[in-house]
Amino acid sequence: MKKNILAGLLFCITFFTHAQEYRHHFLLAGASFAVPENGWFELVCEAFNAEAMNKAVSGDAIKHTASAMFNNTFYTTEELERTDAFIIMHVHNQDVANTDGIKENYEDYTYDEIQQYHLAYDYVIKKYKADCYNLKNDPDSKYYQTENGKPATILLCTHWHDSRTTYNQSIRTLAERWKLPLIKWDENIGFTRKELDPDGQQPSIKYSCDTETIYRITFGWHPLRGKEQYIQQKMAQICMEELAKLFEPVAATAKISEKSKLIASKENDAYVIFTFTGVPPWNLTYSVNGQEIQLNGILENPQIIQVKADTKTTIVRPVSVSNANTENGEVSGETCIHICDQSILPFFDTYVHQANKTNDYATDNHLEVKGNSDTHTREAFLSFTTDEINSNAEQIILRAYYYDCIYPNWPRKETHYIEIAGNTEQYFALTWETKPDDFTVIGENAIHGNELNSYIDWDVTEWTKQQIAAGKNTVTFRLRFGNTDGSGLLYFHSAESEQAEKPQLLIYSGQAANNANTLTVPKISAIAANNEIIIKGIESPCRLSCHSLCGQTLFAEQITANKTIKLPDCLSGIYVLQLHNGQQQYACKIVL
Repeated sequence: MKKNILAGLLFCITFFTHAQEYRHHFLLAGASFAVPENGWFELVCEAFNAEAMNKAVSGDAIKHTASAMFNNTFYTTEELERTDAFIIMHVHNQDVANTDGIKENYEDYTYDEIQQYHLAYDYVIKKYKADCYNLKNDPDSKYYQTENGKPATILLCTHWHDSRTTYNQSIRTLAERWKLPLIKWDENIGFTRKELDPDGQQPSIKYSCDTETIYRITFGWHPLRGKEQYIQQKMAQICMEELAKLFEPVAATAKISEKSKLIASKENDAYVIFTFTGVPPWNLTYSVNGQEIQLNGILENPQIIQVKADTKTTIVRPVSVSNANTENGEVSGETCIHICDQSILPFFDTYVHQANKTNDYATDNHLEVKGNSDTHTREAFLSFTTDEINSNAEQIILRAYYYDCIYPNWPRKETHYIEIAGNTEQYFALTWETKPDDFTVIGENAIHGNELNSYIDWDVTEWTKQQIAAGKNTVTFRLRFGNTDGSGLLYFHSAESEQAEKPQLLIYSGQAANNANTLTVPKISAIAANNEIIIKGIESPCRLSCHSLCGQTLFAEQITANKTIKLPDCLSGIYVLQLHNGQQQYACKIVL
């Protein structure tokens, strides 16, 4: 109990300390274009070290904001006190500059009147200004007894592109009337409704997950969601540039982190990740084995960069970073990429599915990982023998090729944190009902939305070496969601896939790269007929085993060449046949 109380106190201290570190506090009203799943507003707040007070609600309109303000429920007095900028992104295609029915005093509006779009806009602006001014009369406010109360900083927004001409034109009129800053996405988004794509479609469609029809023309409706989507980062950049006229953003910095920890001997290309702070675009100089390379106008954050790694060891370092606000920002980190000495295939891999608790997926050509679900969670398992692993290995990396991600609702790009854990048990079949829980957590890796179609690495060096030192012959790894809000279903190639990018353990022991063992794609086949199993394609000695779906061993032996195995006539049922030797791996179901 004391530990729980202490943990709670530490959490509270950490929370409030973190809250006090904010330099600014930005408040956002809006609908589906502004909810946190988009990401642009949250990126903006990160660039200014600002608290993101996102009040947007899908399906809302400006009348809902006005109604909440009418009832004094949209923000608390404390939230009003700390708000430095109030951004309004209600962008329905209405004439918000219409002056019919406008009242001089916001207090004269009735609740029914502010259900009209243009009157709601007028009410929200006047009410916010009045609330800020009236803090001069609040004894608990830092603006108490000041001449004009709290300065009311309001920013208006155009639609995210230029299809909604009625709204975009009228919001400019409204911004001019009130002398308010305007975030002009429609002018700066990088495309226009006036110039069609080569296929004849509106350019907004390729940045959208759905469409809407305005003036009998089909446009992109909701932008693709997720902080790592280009369109969200572009919207954030445009908003940042307007806010930078009012507030000082954080300085530009660049930090390098590993993506390719080890690569196979014939790959040559490796990848590193740069993460930036401040306002894009950034200009980056980095070095690869001492040779400097410059990239200008970087918008994507994080930025994945491909580097040539055609020597045994490749060292990548950031040299300098700058943007419009920072001439010479701080850079940090370095990566050291090695060409591996060994690459080993799993002798067993599978995944389990919460919604299909008794299904066995050991022979599927892919692995699935999904989390944070009451019904559809998936976990992946991969087993390797330790016999071939050099006991002096400096690095042992598990990697799996990430080739697809499916989201339950909106197409988006999210960061997923995938936990890796291990044990030393050998498995022949796993289902959700039989999956083990006796795993030791080894670490966690962030998989960014823009890492699709690449290998994801997990460093398992220390834990694996400990198991080898303890005399363990098998290591089994579990991949599942860790501490993440990501909602995607992640797909990785399995060892049974026909694709070359299979899951592997890569081992680096400091040996000459030209002695590296290259990965052999399995060519083994097994045919069951007439109580015989005919095995072909053996290239080197293999462990052969056959098990029932509940794990009972039918037979297990070492074979050195193609072989025909005779079985008892009375045998019937479904079995899993496995062959493995580090370079070759094969698994299949057989029916007898």
